[in-house]
Amino acid sequence: MMYLSAIRAQVRNFAGKFVKSEQGVTAIEYAIVAAGVSAVVLVIFGTGANAPVNKMLTQVFDSLQTKLTGIIGA
Repeated sequence: MMYLSAIRAQVRNFAGKFVKSEQGVTAIEYAIVAAGVSAVVLVIFGTGANAPVNKMLTQVFDSLQTKLTGIIGA
């Protein structure tokens, strides 16, 4: 009976520390934020011709090439 009482006290002590500890919650929050940032980066800098940044840079450099060709006359 004494042994069960000691185990019960240890379990209560562990459970109390586990509930009060916020390290696990913080780690989960950071994981969620990292997943969100990864998703946004994938959408913005995605691969292929339909990626927004790729489209924008292609348009900028095509426009620049057209203007420089007109100025230089090559």
